[in-house]
Amino acid sequence: MPDVRIKTPNLDDIFEKWKQGAVRKDRKHMEKQFGTKGAIFSLDVISAAEYVKDTMKEAAIYFAVKKTLGPAPIGKEENVLLPPKLARLYFYSFKGSGKVDKETWKGDELVPIYESIQPVSCKRCGGKGYIEEKCKTCNGNGKIEENIIVYVGEEQKKEKKPFSYSCNVCYGTGSRRNPCKECGGHKNLYKYEILPVPFKTVVTGVPVLHSSAQTRYEKEMGEDLHKMLEDVEGIKFNEFKELESKAEASLGYWNKNIKRTISSAGSDHKSYQKDKDVQITTQIYLFPLIQMFCETKKGKKFEIYSLGSANKFMIYSNF
Repeated sequence: MPDVRIKTPNLDDIFEKWKQGAVRKDRKHMEKQFGTKGAIFSLDVISAAEYVKDTMKEAAIYFAVKKTLGPAPIGKEENVLLPPKLARLYFYSFKGSGKVDKETWKGDELVPIYESIQPVSCKRCGGKGYIEEKCKTCNGNGKIEENIIVYVGEEQKKEKKPFSYSCNVCYGTGSRRNPCKECGGHKNLYKYEILPVPFKTVVTGVPVLHSSAQTRYEKEMGEDLHKMLEDVEGIKFNEFKELESKAEASLGYWNKNIKRTISSAGSDHKSYQKDKDVQITTQIYLFPLIQMFCETKKGKKFEIYSLGSANKFMIYSNF
């Protein structure tokens, strides 16, 4: 368990490292902000004592994880709908498009698949769209039988003569066709499947950095540590209980922001431990983070950040 105090870089060393990097990056800009008109420009006259107006001692916590982004959990649902309702759904097709990147996918992981749509003949009407019943008006004959009264001859003898005509209810067919209440006259219902999106299996390394300074360089610092961890010195911890109990003694300073940052990083670490798609791949690192507020001779304000110990540290600046 870590039991030593990490030595933070000297402010002059931080400022000197920043100067050397800044002049290599843009000498003209340095000369414009720090040079004296008519005098030969020299880095020797640019000192931390004159241009650093204030400093803050903060901290950063880092660890790395490996994310495995793969297929969605195996699952399958099947639904059956009337065609008008089915036509109002959104369907997905992945035929010929290959696997999908899970990180860029927006939407559900189980979706209705277009290629799975199939007609299902209505069981109630047998796929006819209607229910056929014997016409009650004509009793299934297709004709209505009646008698006409006829008076015959001079005697006007009354007789009944048969008379038949087509049934106006069944149109002479002898049966009535009522729309099927199951399929609404559409003959078929349609079934479709809800299946997992075919995600690619991707394994990626991800840096996790929490900074009590809440600097805009937090993402860049995390990425740099992920690639060049051996170039920066910090104190390693196996678990956050160790970090919480040893952080103040290890740094040699403390503030509320550092306390909150450790708590936030600890919550992140715990959630990653519970995530079945994530594997934590490094120990937990605690780094001193020095924030320097500076102002040039021309009045330009900027900041310098130092991440690491006196032996190995990295520099960031918005100059």
